[in-house]
Amino acid sequence: MRDFLTIFLFIISAASAQCAEVRVRIASGEFQPYLSESLQDEGFISKIIREAFRQEKVAVSIAYYPWKRSYDMVKKGEADLTPYWVKTPERSQLFIFSDPIDVVQYGFFYLKDKKITQLDLSSLNNYKVGVSIGYSYGAAFDTARKKQQFICDEAPSDEINIKKLIAKRIDLFTADKTLGQYLISTTLPPKDAERITFFPKNFAEEPVYLLISKKTPNGAEIADKFNKGLKKLKQSGEYQRIMQEAKNQ
Repeated sequence: MRDFLTIFLFIISAASAQCAEVRVRIASGEFQPYLSESLQDEGFISKIIREAFRQEKVAVSIAYYPWKRSYDMVKKGEADLTPYWVKTPERSQLFIFSDPIDVVQYGFFYLKDKKITQLDLSSLNNYKVGVSIGYSYGAAFDTARKKQQFICDEAPSDEINIKKLIAKRIDLFTADKTLGQYLISTTLPPKDAERITFFPKNFAEEPVYLLISKKTPNGAEIADKFNKGLKKLKQSGEYQRIMQEAKNQ
């Protein structure tokens, strides 16, 4: 009887362990329309993250902080991961990277009445280019900017740069295409939004990742589960549906 009870308890314990969910603590910044506490599904990137982890029975909690704090929390192991970062040598030393979750497309917004037909990093010396303080726009742009190959006009935020573009205080506004289009449609009156267009050729494309803490004991397992879940989402077509729906709005 004692042996039977021991075996029974062992089976129950094993079954409970198999059913137990991995729990992941995510620290994120506000980055509409990608990630935001105030948006439906907390933004389409949040939706993809949750759905990818759900495929692997991983429970997710997302808390929102300033971006620097989110980064530092994951670096210290106070949270398990933070989303939507480009890869750099320094970050590669500090974090485990997931598979790419998206690709950021950097380019230029300008007023339609300028009728620009050619635009690349080698032809910016004729323009005043609006950038946001603290932002990176890819290695090539950042290098040209440091070498002062064109005039950069800094602003505290993308929203302010958009207003400066409308006021003709800058000639170009540099941004991720999806982000810029979202901000233009949500911060400007329709008559002003209609005046702005995006140059059809991107000057850079950067894959973005989840940064997973090396201080988290099961960090490698978290990365593996996310990657497997993301692959399932792509194979089912759900990833493509979510992205297309979000980026066509």
